Amino acid sequence: MKKSFFILAAAAVVLAGCNNDVTLDENTALAGSNAQKEIAFTTLSHTPKRSVRRAPVRETEFPTTSDMQVAAWDVTNGRNFFTHTTFSYSGASTIWKGGKYWPLSAAYINFLAYANFQGTAGSETNGATWATNEASQVTLVMTDNKTAQKDLMYAIGNGEVEQSDNALTFPTNVPMAFKHAQAWISFYADAYDATSGGKVTLNSITLNGAKYNGTYTITHTNYDADDEQSVAGAWSSLGSTANVAVPSWDAAAIAYDSEGDGVEVGAGLLIVPDDDDETADFASFTINYTLDGNTYNYTYTPSARNVDQAKHYIYKINFHLHEIEINAEVTGWADQTPVAVPVF
Repeated sequence: MKKSFFILAAAAVVLAGCNNDVTLDENTALAGSNAQKEIAFTTLSHTPKRSVRRAPVRETEFPTTSDMQVAAWDVTNGRNFFTHTTFSYSGASTIWKGGKYWPLSAAYINFLAYANFQGTAGSETNGATWATNEASQVTLVMTDNKTAQKDLMYAIGNGEVEQSDNALTFPTNVPMAFKHAQAWISFYADAYDATSGGKVTLNSITLNGAKYNGTYTITHTNYDADDEQSVAGAWSSLGSTANVAVPSWDAAAIAYDSEGDGVEVGAGLLIVPDDDDETADFASFTINYTLDGNTYNYTYTPSARNVDQAKHYIYKINFHLHEIEINAEVTGWADQTPVAVPVF
């Protein structure tokens, strides 16, 4: 049986956007009627194009099931405003809170955050090391993502409390656009034609030799200033590789799609990209399928096996069945020398 494979070009995955109000403690109070205001992060809210049934965050809506670890730097006073604090979904108006408040005095605050980190023993905090000035850098030691498959993300943000005479103006929210730290690989399957459709059952797909652990360092550049800030992440000390099966799998007969788009199968995989372009980030992938009651494995090795963080790679598996045809003919008779039979 022949199978045709089409590899789609890598497309940049949409960044998950997030606005959040956070709460900070401040000893300095301003005389007057100004009341403390809690800092809260408010996510960009919209209806996702597709249901989120996998680990990767598909669209720009930050998942309400995910907490954030946030640190803040007081630019005005040159100090840690608060050290790493967990912010959780508040259950209203897509807001994340952590029990911290804006200061009751003029101040400019910068934030550094990460979310969905698979650290030691599955903790969000174990394996995370913050710099002395926490909003400047955090190093995350990821021990395993082949089973938990968390979409590690990071972001920076800022907000300013402004003072005019005895009145204070507080930020409405802290916009934070989260970036993805890993690469996302997903698979689609299709039958080449209506004849092929329904005759093949795709049982599983396994990504072979995938990198699943390492150290990720997030650096907030110019964190102690009120402008020209940026954030970047880099992987290092990549460790083991493993054969990782695509999760959330339901074996099903492959149907023919007249538009040729195919059907997404499984929940996709998040893998750790290596900055070294000379080293493949995965070895191959193996397709297990059933045809006519027999089960087979087919291993495919793409020519390009390097991936970049925050990019989505799609592999389309196109089953093209070739029916067995028998060309029948009959071998001619071999005439033998006639035998004379006399009768007398």
